[in-house]
Amino acid sequence: MFGIFTGVIVNAVLVVAGSLAGCLLKTEKLRRIGDRVLQLFACFVLVLGISGAIALNRPIYTLVAIVIGTAIGETVDLDDKFTRLGNWFESKVSAGSDSSFAKSFISGALLFCIGSMTIMGGIQSGLEKVHTIYYTKGLIDMVSAATFAMGSGIGVAFSAIPLIIYQGALVLLASLLGDVLSAETIAMSSQIGSLILIPLAFNLLGVTNVKVANYIPAMFVPFFYQAIMSFF
Repeated sequence: MFGIFTGVIVNAVLVVAGSLAGCLLKTEKLRRIGDRVLQLFACFVLVLGISGAIALNRPIYTLVAIVIGTAIGETVDLDDKFTRLGNWFESKVSAGSDSSFAKSFISGALLFCIGSMTIMGGIQSGLEKVHTIYYTKGLIDMVSAATFAMGSGIGVAFSAIPLIIYQGALVLLASLLGDVLSAETIAMSSQIGSLILIPLAFNLLGVTNVKVANYIPAMFVPFFYQAIMSFF
């Protein structure tokens, strides 16, 4: 029905469904359980990040990409933009002053948008018009959103909005670039994404308060690098 964006839409719907289920089941007892599950979930995110980043093929290039991307993200201050967007959504849907709304919105957006399945799913949908990866990712995200929402609230559901924008852009980019992207470029971007999951996990555990969103531009540096090198 939605063409090359079908997988993206299904993924977003499953995130919203999981988030709503988590919020509806949020009794006091289940909330405490949700808090404990969220801590374990953060550990799971940490393991995902480490396992995805452990096999760095070109560490120097990866480090340079992270430095350049982080410099861009810090200059623009993407984390602040995400925070303001989260606060705006909170003002529209919440009568109280739930300070966790923006945090859960940002964490959910990063969690659901970062990773190898996000990138590979975009390429599969854009090039092959097959959505198996995004369907699978959607089911995983639905369970993750439910457990996350039990501990963090409705802000998780609104992370489906940046998910649609980001994954939709990846699908569109893949459909336009075709076979131009090399396997090495895709792998490097995915590895950088995995590295970003590590500070995100520590944020979820409450150990740090890193502006993780400012690292996001680093994931796109390998694409621009390949595009520049193609002219030489």
